[in-house]
Amino acid sequence: MITPEYDQTYLESALDALPRYLTSPTLYWPLDLKAPHDAPPYPPLTVGNVLLALRRLQAHHADAPYRQKLGTIKAQWGANWRAKAQQEAQARLRQWKAYLEDSADRAPYYRAQVRTRVLLQLLDEELDGLPADVAAALRTLDERLRMAFRPGKFVWDERLQAAFPREPYWFLYGTLMDAN
Repeated sequence: MITPEYDQTYLESALDALPRYLTSPTLYWPLDLKAPHDAPPYPPLTVGNVLLALRRLQAHHADAPYRQKLGTIKAQWGANWRAKAQQEAQARLRQWKAYLEDSADRAPYYRAQVRTRVLLQLLDEELDGLPADVAAALRTLDERLRMAFRPGKFVWDERLQAAFPREPYWFLYGTLMDAN
């Protein structure tokens, strides 16, 4: 399970590595972290993963010190931050498209896979708009998603719901209809 402590550990390591990451050509920067036995492995350092961890901590009112440190880093490395965010948006779009197109049996995996769509939304907010080609492709994918989407309850831990309002995170409030 992902807890506030999980996200805090991730952010402490990620923010320490962030200046090196932002000046490297690597998009997915591995962090030397071992997850607790009841939690998923820690994701690599990316702009989106940092934003997601911050947003989850926001739901627990524990994000302020990390946002402050990130603000200091972004003040120094802002252009690099934006470039990495744009690069990640392209990669995440490819991942999301592959998930939506590659499997007729997508519904059982939606709760986990929607994380990629959330990352795209966070990157969109961070960049004040995705690159035009990414935004256009995402609109097309969202139209396809809406055709197979069944609105419903928040799909993640309900304690996170306040940090992910129905608008613009509509895709977290329901699931895919079974293809059968």
